[in-house]
Amino acid sequence: MNTASDYAESMEHKKILVVDDEPMIAEELAEFLESFDYPCNAVNSVDSALAFIADNPEVTLVMTDMRMPGRDGAELLRVLSALTDRSFEYVVISGHLDAEKELKGLSSASITLMRKPINIEEMLAFLDSLTFVSQ
Repeated sequence: MNTASDYAESMEHKKILVVDDEPMIAEELAEFLESFDYPCNAVNSVDSALAFIADNPEVTLVMTDMRMPGRDGAELLRVLSALTDRSFEYVVISGHLDAEKELKGLSSASITLMRKPINIEEMLAFLDSLTFVSQ
């Protein structure tokens, strides 16, 4: 698992999907990222994320809260990692100290953990290190 300082540069990204069960947080983060010209959408549950991703093949970067009611961020990553026809990079956002433990079963180099409260400069530096292509 990566930290925000371990920048991955291998994928070309087209769209970010923000997943958080708190609508205001999801929308605000998506709008903030859009203001820096990162194409972004927001949803409020794992089920909504899976439906959105199924309908939007341009989503390649998933930024998800770890703890959500019902299905959580780790489950979202497990489901998406099992897809054989799509590739994703993940940013897991968590304020819980045991977040790394919860992600241990997901041995993926494409997971970056960012701690709450989010360090905006660190997040933007991380996104700037990635390759985004026009749709």
